[in-house]
Amino acid sequence: MKRKYKLVVIVAFCVLIIMCCIRFFSKGHTITYKVGKDKYEVREVYTRKAKNEIDNYYLEITVEDIPYAFQFYHTFSKKRKVVEDILSYQGDYQCVLPIIEGKAITDLLCYQGNRYYFYHDLIGKDKDLDQFVKDIDIHLYDKDDWLDQSTEAKSSYNITLYTRNVVENHNVILSNLKGIYQINDKIENIPVLEKDVYQKKLSTLTSRYYVVADYNTTQQFRIFYIVDVETGKISEAKAPAYLSFDSYIQGVVDDKVYIYDKDNEKQYRLNPKKKKIEEIGNEKKKIQYYQNGEWEEISTTKANSELYFDMTVNDIDFSQFDEVYHVGGKNSGYYYLLQKSKSGYEVYRAPSQNKKVITYITTIGNKEDFFLLDDYIYWKDGNQIKYYQDEQGICTLLEYNELEFNDYILFGVTKK
Repeated sequence: MKRKYKLVVIVAFCVLIIMCCIRFFSKGHTITYKVGKDKYEVREVYTRKAKNEIDNYYLEITVEDIPYAFQFYHTFSKKRKVVEDILSYQGDYQCVLPIIEGKAITDLLCYQGNRYYFYHDLIGKDKDLDQFVKDIDIHLYDKDDWLDQSTEAKSSYNITLYTRNVVENHNVILSNLKGIYQINDKIENIPVLEKDVYQKKLSTLTSRYYVVADYNTTQQFRIFYIVDVETGKISEAKAPAYLSFDSYIQGVVDDKVYIYDKDNEKQYRLNPKKKKIEEIGNEKKKIQYYQNGEWEEISTTKANSELYFDMTVNDIDFSQFDEVYHVGGKNSGYYYLLQKSKSGYEVYRAPSQNKKVITYITTIGNKEDFFLLDDYIYWKDGNQIKYYQDEQGICTLLEYNELEFNDYILFGVTKK
């Protein structure tokens, strides 16, 4: 009996180990299940350790044949069937709110006229919907959690930073006359140049580095300064030949900066990580041009007209929009869609896994005044920098009066 008991224990232990290994090394799961007395169908896609993807849960809830998509960069302890309950509303707007780990972790998502809207954009537009929200247990859902709350603040360099809205692993970069401000839980000034320069056309930001030409010189230059925004360290990269200040930055692809010198008709590629600049194009070799996710060759004549890289994507499913951008992978990414309106550009978003769930996010004044990073969108609004993320709603990060009056301020975000 003892031998049989030991054998059973060993077998059970081995099975447990195998199951744990399968779960640990698994790249996720795709399951479908019912919630709320089998009233609602949930399709749950958990992506884990997949190439070019961020670990995430994609949840698609179908109510009355209408899909509602939610995507979270969470692991939820790698659980299956993470949706515990669903609250829904049927009226002029049709709305869904998933309950996960005992509460709502995103705002109520509503559907009307082939578009989706979060409730914080609908407050006061439908009395019955407002009453439905008012009756929800505040321990499950509080609409104020997704409203902009700019309270606790600190100020430095004439910048007011709302500390409650700081994203822990994000560095926000604002250029100034001599260098940059690096903003996280505090505001740091990193001077780069010796003199004030109001317009720095030859400057840009990659995923980790701020790059700027040597404006300490006047006629031509050979040095680019590179600031590691994570450490604040400044280094240099030396071009193989002198460049004219009539050069321009064509764009950034795969963290490489592409520069075209109109006077000398030469193209350079700068690798900030390796502190290296190389000539890659000229009249004989042609000029590399990037658009719609692909490289092509153009003449120096076209490059001389200041032809910037086109980072938008062409997608027939979004033909009604003016500009389309894509960030992330096919299982964790988003499409961001810009549509011209009377007040600027309306910004919509659709998850890569379902292009039909087109959700309104915000309206921006200028199509150049936004920055995308993972599931965050940052944008300039007058003298403020704001951002949106599903679990936080719209938040005002900072106020800086120069943003309203100086169109040449570069802003962007890097991830620690």
